[in-house]
Amino acid sequence: MSKRTRLTRLLDRGFYPVELPPSFATRNFSTAIGKITAGNNYVGSTISFDGATFRGPLRTFGVVNPVSYYLLSSFIAEHWSKITKTYGLSSCSGVRPTFPAVAKSGRAIGTASLAAKRKRQQHLASVYPVILSLDLNRFYGSIYTHSIPWAVLGKEDAKKRYRDRALRGHWSDTLDILVRGCNQAQTIGIPIGPDTSRIVSEIILSRIDAELTAAGSGLSSTQIYHAIDDYQFGVLSTHEAEDAESRFVRVTSRYGLRLNDFKTAVQHGLDFAPSNFQRNFDQLDGHNDHFVEQFFEVLYRLAHEHDGANVIGYALKRFARVLASNPKQEAVQEYLQRLLYAAPHQARFVLPLLLGIYKRDGVTTDTNRLIKWGVDVCSRRNDVGNLLWFLYAAIFLRTKIGAAQCTQCFGVANELVDLVLSHGRAEGLFSAPTAQIRSRYKQSGFGSAAWLPLYEIERHGWDTTAAFRKIGTADDDGSHYDLLRDHDVKFYLTDERQFSVAAFEGWNLTADDFQIRDWDRAALRDLLWEDGRDWENYE
Repeated sequence: MSKRTRLTRLLDRGFYPVELPPSFATRNFSTAIGKITAGNNYVGSTISFDGATFRGPLRTFGVVNPVSYYLLSSFIAEHWSKITKTYGLSSCSGVRPTFPAVAKSGRAIGTASLAAKRKRQQHLASVYPVILSLDLNRFYGSIYTHSIPWAVLGKEDAKKRYRDRALRGHWSDTLDILVRGCNQAQTIGIPIGPDTSRIVSEIILSRIDAELTAAGSGLSSTQIYHAIDDYQFGVLSTHEAEDAESRFVRVTSRYGLRLNDFKTAVQHGLDFAPSNFQRNFDQLDGHNDHFVEQFFEVLYRLAHEHDGANVIGYALKRFARVLASNPKQEAVQEYLQRLLYAAPHQARFVLPLLLGIYKRDGVTTDTNRLIKWGVDVCSRRNDVGNLLWFLYAAIFLRTKIGAAQCTQCFGVANELVDLVLSHGRAEGLFSAPTAQIRSRYKQSGFGSAAWLPLYEIERHGWDTTAAFRKIGTADDDGSHYDLLRDHDVKFYLTDERQFSVAAFEGWNLTADDFQIRDWDRAALRDLLWEDGRDWENYE
């Protein structure tokens, strides 16, 4: 695969966190290849936002400024063979980043399937009587960027080169500089969300794996399996588990990482049972008159029993087309609404189906109440990720959001929210606090986290006051955003397709899927996602 193909995938498919709604997508970013001339010392900002995971607690995600992201992605694409050589230090990883063909759908880098992960874990449990499970605390947020050269060269060698002033110029040192350049040259933490972060984090994990299994360690690579920072060790006794944990703590601390004590577990025999909750859904008969009731009963039960797995996301995505066309649509809608009220942090998995149903059947007072309730709850919880989904749903359904709720959203003080409020105002749907938004961005430039609303609000022409007329001015140092606009690069999409069921990445939905049908058995099987397909991380 060529450098250009890898770079094209990173720019067009790996920029935004998967947690964001479809309007947050890049278009024509790859047309800027070879045009952005900023040097490796360019420093920009990352937009941070909190979003609830499927478990409920908030996690901080990041949207890297496009100039820094381009520079980092270009460097990764060019030095991919050196990066994969570093990956070769480890044979323990189950989710090593790979680049699929340029035409393949999905994210920029490939991911392992849920079934493949289960198979590896089950094998480990079949050849060792004790399984030690360990997890790193705030892994991405704790990564020390200077540890990138340590991981590539070995810590002692890298530090010696630094002392001898021989490190500068090595590709790993340049990678460290580019990673820091994504967020005001900070050395602690890399953003959760962009595919570049998975690539960088795997470099560090590869060195950790090599040190864990070094000669004399008492551990071999066949004893260890991990999916990113979630580790399992197969050992023969509790004593060996204690030794393995001690070694893990010592090795990871050398790279500035810490153990998450709350996720440490030692399990014996059948106590370690990798969750195969998906098998429960295999038994459901789509032709049964009570299929809808049975499906949601199983979903509710398993979501409670397997709270460490995203049962809701898995099940709804897998059965989306079966549910969308089931004759008992009133029941489907009611169950989905109950689910969203019970778990608003699962909005991105519930709304794709609900929005398709509402689009087909029409919007009611109950619909608008649900959307406004979600806006209220998520803004109060500072759950920006799911707030953006409810605001997206309001635009999708043409639901109006009043001044009080818009002001509440503005109070979240997040650039992504301000952009969507401005979009909704331009559509005549949101009573956004225009004067306050202008005041917030009046003194901001493109080197700050304000880059996205500054660029997109001006590009769309939603506000023509001085607060949003900065592309190509002194606030656009180097005129990089002027160049992006000249190449019609977009970072927020408002066309009709982005507000249709076809926009939901990985769901493969069309408006036709929401036509009510009584399928035969063969056709029902064709509607289901196969369990062995590539899935996002459901744990």
